[in-house]
Amino acid sequence: MLNIQRVLFPTDFSDGAKRAFPQAVFLADWHDAELHILNVTGRHRHDYEETKANFPIALDTLTDWLRRPDESIDGMNWPDLEALPIEQTQIESAAAAERIVDYGDDNEIDLVVMGTHGRRGVDRMLFGSVTEEVVRTASCPVFTVRADADVTPSQAIRRILVPIDFSDASESAVQHAKEIAQTYGAEIDLLHVVEPPFYPSAYGIDSASFPTQEVVDRVEKQLGDVAREEIGYEHVMVEATVGHPPSEILHYVDENEVDLVVIATHGRTGLERALLGSVTERVLRQSPAPVFVVKPTRRSLLPSSTAMEDAE
Repeated sequence: MLNIQRVLFPTDFSDGAKRAFPQAVFLADWHDAELHILNVTGRHRHDYEETKANFPIALDTLTDWLRRPDESIDGMNWPDLEALPIEQTQIESAAAAERIVDYGDDNEIDLVVMGTHGRRGVDRMLFGSVTEEVVRTASCPVFTVRADADVTPSQAIRRILVPIDFSDASESAVQHAKEIAQTYGAEIDLLHVVEPPFYPSAYGIDSASFPTQEVVDRVEKQLGDVAREEIGYEHVMVEATVGHPPSEILHYVDENEVDLVVIATHGRTGLERALLGSVTERVLRQSPAPVFVVKPTRRSLLPSSTAMEDAE
């Protein structure tokens, strides 16, 4: 089980934020963790008076946000909000992302769960400057849910995709996915995208001669080794494909009913960067499924024994 003692749910009362709330509640409830609800507002906002008047958020409102269905779903245990330790904080500031990250650091938050864009509600390729900055700068993993996420209850995660490139970063993502899968009783898919080489015509090399099938077969064997040695989990699918990594990952999500993507913030280069990396960033912006971003160089949620093994 992941080591989660405190979950932070930042909200601006938007539909995007509300989409993420059930996941925040479920994870807090499952791990017997505190749920911290944070609202960053200010007089610069058109809804300032409204947000001040409606905070702290009433239990009835939170219950509505939980989106509990009228009919029960097999295997689903719905949290009791009255029994969940909830702490609500409102901060006045024009720098929402900075205050969210600062709150996380000051309160030793283990996981941030938030929507991908806010009250502006604009349907755009970018997932919102606040969420993007939090994902980039938070010292803990961040779980993002798009505002236009499927209406299926957010807790119903049955299939988890882990894109891996055989780097230390992606190995950490695999370990986190294993623990998440055990939490939800989910299956895991391991995907590696082989990028075909591109040679300028001046090289006189035909890139079409790239041994695609041979490489794919070899990679799938290695993925099988990872599944057996690192996960030891019987419900694991492995696949290698050829193409542009972000496009192939997003295509896989669409075609295979993936409920959650677990991805690391950087790949084989291992560089500590302000940016997330082009692959992770595009998946975050466009994935229709929630995305769990693992930061191998920062706080880990892995059980202590697993985290120590990864560090060796």
